[in-house]
Amino acid sequence: MMESSFVPGHEFAGRYRLTQLIGVGHTAEVYLAEDLTLQRRVVVKVLLAHLAAHEEVRRAFRDQIVQCAAFRHPHLAQVLDGGQQAGAIFMVAEYLGGGSLEDLLRAGIVLGVEETARLGRDVASGLAYVHEHALVHGELSPTKILFDEAGHARISDVALAGLAGPHRHYSTRDDVRYFSPEQARGDVVSAASDVYALGLILFETATGATPFEGATAEAMLRERLHGPLPTRPELGGLDIVLALATVPDALTRLTAEEMVMRLSGVAPDDGPFVKYDEPAPSLLGSFSLAEPRSSVGFHAPSPHQIVASPRSSATFGQSPAPRPPAPPRRSSPGAFEDLSPVTTRRRPVYLAAAVLILVLAVGGGLAWKLGYLSSKHTAPSVYGLTLAEASSLAASDGLSLNVTAHVASATVKAGDVVTQSPAAGSSVAGGSTISVTVSSGPPSVPVTIPTSLLGATCAAATTTLAALHVSATCPVASSIASPTVAKGLVAGWLSGATKNPTAVARDSHLILELSAGPSAVATTTAPAATSTTSTPSATSSSTTTSTPSTTTSTSATTTTTARTLAMPQLVGLTRAQVVAVLTKAGLFYTTRGPGAHSSQWTHVVSTIPAAGTTVPYLSTVTLNVAP
Repeated sequence: MMESSFVPGHEFAGRYRLTQLIGVGHTAEVYLAEDLTLQRRVVVKVLLAHLAAHEEVRRAFRDQIVQCAAFRHPHLAQVLDGGQQAGAIFMVAEYLGGGSLEDLLRAGIVLGVEETARLGRDVASGLAYVHEHALVHGELSPTKILFDEAGHARISDVALAGLAGPHRHYSTRDDVRYFSPEQARGDVVSAASDVYALGLILFETATGATPFEGATAEAMLRERLHGPLPTRPELGGLDIVLALATVPDALTRLTAEEMVMRLSGVAPDDGPFVKYDEPAPSLLGSFSLAEPRSSVGFHAPSPHQIVASPRSSATFGQSPAPRPPAPPRRSSPGAFEDLSPVTTRRRPVYLAAAVLILVLAVGGGLAWKLGYLSSKHTAPSVYGLTLAEASSLAASDGLSLNVTAHVASATVKAGDVVTQSPAAGSSVAGGSTISVTVSSGPPSVPVTIPTSLLGATCAAATTTLAALHVSATCPVASSIASPTVAKGLVAGWLSGATKNPTAVARDSHLILELSAGPSAVATTTAPAATSTTSTPSATSSSTTTSTPSTTTSTSATTTTTARTLAMPQLVGLTRAQVVAVLTKAGLFYTTRGPGAHSSQWTHVVSTIPAAGTTVPYLSTVTLNVAP
């Protein structure tokens, strides 16, 4: 017997008088009540005490009551009111007296394809409306699909969506019967989870069988992690829609809105589903077991069920009336002599028939090999299967598998099928080939090269990169001249032919270039000049210079140095770091990009020329900067 927190006669807000307890769910206690103000029956749902003890749950429930009270959709149960009294938070919803879809399934009623499509279209339209308002039901099941007095379907408990969250424990098969693969993995529910649940519900509604069975909740969930929905060709176009709605990968699943459009193509008109007290049994329903909820598949009818007409059943076992005896053959003189020539004349006929049969057999075999007489098959869904599993499944249908490409996938593990062509559910000839792409695992995330590599030892740099899943070596042949980095330390790096990239792919390899010290100095004779002193300023609005002072004195001739050096690594450095490095190197710079020619930029994006390029001493380099 169900325990309740409130007895009949208790009133909420002085207006809603409880009459009886309907049930206790995982989130709320549900009561039938009387609205004393408007003289009508309503349903009062009171948040369970252990959930109401959490402030975040109470706040979410209040917010969702307010949000759902503004919803107006023909296939959503309407929220009328809500409030808090004596520590209990309650919601008032309209009373729907037509029962639930669960009631139909328990009664062994199986709907026809068109009726199932109508029902699914109505429910999917309600889900699409909910999803547009940034809510997810998360626990859609036949018990949540109710019928009003006119027999129209309504989704209930939208305002309770997600309230239990981490405070709920799912332990029974009924708890997880309509869970999506992502829910089975413990991931956050999404709009795609609702679509998956609806697909399972409609499959059961049209066949009387649950698609994934298991002795335990864990076994049931394990089957749907990668397995596609069983193919039921007798459902026609509905079978394809359900397959697309229950794709294991949530990212490639139909949306609720797309499901509405697809089901509209199966239903013969735009009319809503209407539940009748005694709906006409469908073709599948007439053959269902007494307890369809526990069946695992379609059961073929017996010969007696196939022969349904009383007239035909009355004559089925009767023997045909005997033919009147043929008149006796009149003998005539020479009759035996006449038989011999007839038998002789028939031999060429038999020989011709044998030749004809042989020709037809050879021609038929050739036609079969060429595909002209191939039987038709329904392409199975191999999505999410391993290559071995997919090949075995295809072979069982007389088909073969061809891998066309390996692609990165964030949702399908490496080695499993990502896409297939023809699509699952398509009609294909026997012996056809299904082309598939196979997952190579998650896409590679670029690894940003840390600027701390510059000036580090080879051992420190390789250790830093190894932690980022990038390997590196420091070949002596790759040493470069550097006036700013001490000899033997990292002065740059190569990824293939790319010099000093700021990011590389995970698991890639770098060659670290160690400094060989400053470049050689060339001595030239400069003409006499007037004694001048040039000390460029450290910063400028358009061109920032950073060099040591240079002095020449008057003489007939003077010896000056014409030096070259390697462009320092500046990418990622701040403005202050750039000034320090270029002052030491003896180079000027100019900027371009957001914040250029001002103090608004914060770091260097790239340089012209690139790091490691030989540049003249006291020359100007260009920095592409960003704020």
